[in-house]
Amino acid sequence: MYLWVVLATFIVALYSYNLSVRSDLDRVFAETKASVVIAKFRALHNGVKDYFNSQAPSKTGLTHVTYYPGDGVNITSQSETEEDVLTLDDVVDYLPVGYAKAGDTLEDIATLTGGGEIVSKVFCFEEGDTTKQCVSSIDGSCCSNDCLEDGKCSGIYAVSFAAMPSRWINKETLNPNADMKMAVAKVRGYGETFGYTQKTDGKLVLSGGHMVQEYDASGSPVGDKKFEYLEIYKAIQDDEDFKRIGCDQDDKHCLFAIQQIYG
Repeated sequence: MYLWVVLATFIVALYSYNLSVRSDLDRVFAETKASVVIAKFRALHNGVKDYFNSQAPSKTGLTHVTYYPGDGVNITSQSETEEDVLTLDDVVDYLPVGYAKAGDTLEDIATLTGGGEIVSKVFCFEEGDTTKQCVSSIDGSCCSNDCLEDGKCSGIYAVSFAAMPSRWINKETLNPNADMKMAVAKVRGYGETFGYTQKTDGKLVLSGGHMVQEYDASGSPVGDKKFEYLEIYKAIQDDEDFKRIGCDQDDKHCLFAIQQIYG
């Protein structure tokens, strides 16, 4: 009898250390799943970006870059032509370990689990004109036109986009649901280099945004702070793949990433 009393006391003591189940446990699981979708998207984007960076004249020893406007991971183009598509061998060394395995195709790694195609490509602009991409000639890629003496270039961006999976869209508001919004907002660079597309004041912008304060010549603030969004460049909005996936539509949202590269 004494043994049972001791055992019961021990069990009660153990039970007293148990923590109550979080009331928002379902929300935590959902946000974690949304984070997985984002991680897959960003892994491919960063891999393609790092590949293009590796092609900088300062790194290859060449006098020009080896890629052309529109080069990248593009499933539709892959089925039609190989000219503007990277091979898996090109980018696999720049992807996280385990992201791709032997026998995988670009279509395999460019498809979100439960989602759709990711397009990741390079955009090349000249003299800050983001309304259209530069035009190459028989002499080589126009992406080299703004290359500087130190081998680095300007006006070159790695851009990725993918339609947000429908399970993360609120069926009534047609906006990303709270779990996806929370997951997106926690990513570094949110509102500047990463987010999702949305229409604001008639413009297609990157979600997030930031506060902007204007200053006069003496450094004193002028007027009130304004909240501004990064508008999606017109050349990107006019891109055939961007429109094919529906990222330019008012009632559709796409995960979107953009980073300047220098090669």
